[in-house]
Amino acid sequence: MTSVSDSAQPHVRSRGAFSELFKVQGRLALREPYGAVGLALPVGLLVVFWYIGTLNPGEVGSTGLTILELWIPTILVLSYTALGLIGLPAVFARDREIGWLRRVSTTPVRPSRLLAVQLLLNVIIAAIATVIMIVVAVTLLGAPLTIGVEFVGVAILAIAELFSLGLVIAAIAPTQQAASYIAGGLFFPLLFFSGLWVQPAQVGGSLATIMYFSPTGAAVRALLYSVFNATPPYTTVVTMAVYTVIFAFLAVRFFRWE
Repeated sequence: MTSVSDSAQPHVRSRGAFSELFKVQGRLALREPYGAVGLALPVGLLVVFWYIGTLNPGEVGSTGLTILELWIPTILVLSYTALGLIGLPAVFARDREIGWLRRVSTTPVRPSRLLAVQLLLNVIIAAIATVIMIVVAVTLLGAPLTIGVEFVGVAILAIAELFSLGLVIAAIAPTQQAASYIAGGLFFPLLFFSGLWVQPAQVGGSLATIMYFSPTGAAVRALLYSVFNATPPYTTVVTMAVYTVIFAFLAVRFFRWE
């Protein structure tokens, strides 16, 4: 007869393997500059837009928001995009290039578990970056932000969406150079669609619609509502959820060990 403790052993070993894999990847992540960039970049941009706002006080157009307030969601999304599209794929491409992924493939570790470890590491960095940015914006720069359940939910969905896109790159890029090319080709268009340089309301027409329903544009719009304690349009939430499912499926489907 199989005892309860015997039947539980595979689950214990599974948790232990995940924990060990997390520790190994965590130590490797500390040696890379991507996490530091993900933490420093949003705070630096926050200060830049705060300074621009001091030179141009008052509300931006008919938005009722100052420059700093209007661009806070965009800066958050920029941070998530940098971590997801640049940091995450680069690590996987490095491990694939040096043959570490091939060695791991001879073990019982499944691709989904390896993807989950890297995703968790970068989610932790993104969460720290979000907290630091919100604290700086509210306490030092005086932005009237309201951080509630809706903001937390939208931020988690935005991170999941953009990191899932990064995992697609991580799954298919054979080398770090290839990963950087793919990420670079996506990074700057996504920044444009997020409204970093020009807001969708300023361009209007079909381009504004594309910006609103792009991965970064939908995330920025949802965060903009939620950070001021308003309910985001359901279309933004649905858009991010659909992108997340599609990107996650593609990442697992096309993951390669070599």
